Amino acid sequence: MKKVGMRKIPIKNKELLGILDRYLELRTNDPEAFQKNMHLSCQDHQKDNPERWVSDEYLQEVIAEGHAHEGYPDSAFNYEFRTSNLEHQFFSSNVPRNREEAQWRSFFMENLRKNNTDLNNFLGCRNQALSSIYPPKGYISWHNNANAAAWNFVFTHSETGDGYFKYWDLEKKEVVYMYDEPGWTLKAGYFGHYGEPENIFYHAAATNCWRTTLSFCWDTSIESGELREDLIEEIMSEYEIAKEAGASTEDMEFFKVILGFFGKEALKELEESEGESKPTANK
Repeated sequence: MKKVGMRKIPIKNKELLGILDRYLELRTNDPEAFQKNMHLSCQDHQKDNPERWVSDEYLQEVIAEGHAHEGYPDSAFNYEFRTSNLEHQFFSSNVPRNREEAQWRSFFMENLRKNNTDLNNFLGCRNQALSSIYPPKGYISWHNNANAAAWNFVFTHSETGDGYFKYWDLEKKEVVYMYDEPGWTLKAGYFGHYGEPENIFYHAAATNCWRTTLSFCWDTSIESGELREDLIEEIMSEYEIAKEAGASTEDMEFFKVILGFFGKEALKELEESEGESKPTANK
């Protein structure tokens, strides 16, 4: 069965935006220390020809591999710091070179873990598939994540909007571009496995400015897809509008539960019933 394709979701929830912005501070608090101390995931010979890894020609090579393509990208020019993948090299050296770097690393990891905890709690998701920062001319090569099929969220922050995400449309047999915008954006989609060929999702990304990507995934079940749709409602929701209108903390928590579990129709019914129960003012 064909699952819903990748689509762009506007982020209106200020609580979520506040958590996401803290990821940017991992680099922007001290850009020089970040670039000096963090490990850049790219071999020199790959760095010299970044266009190849996101080219149409390379895409066709990956497609031609069939099931031999594991699912992971063969090349990426980025800083990756996923705490669930401790085998990956976070830092530019195995041990701190001095006390200052040791303190910086400790501060970085403490803030990263807190950000991850808060974002995972907001999303109700425990599987963080990717945390990376791309420098100008950064990229991730064509791949399909067939080894990790899932419903997913891909949060992206672009410094100037000079970048893109692109994917191969299986039905139209063409590359579709989703261009970055300045600030945070969210893409929601589904990465299929080789047992569901109609849902194999080849994709790549590149940027000419600083770009941050955070990816989260659920399993492949229908229930997970429905749960994710409810969460999308909250991310796009008027929850923050009600908050700005002066609703109490207790009202906001109730509002969030209603919207998250039952959707906007239930919320509309609640508002209508409250309106009917209010006494009419004397004229």
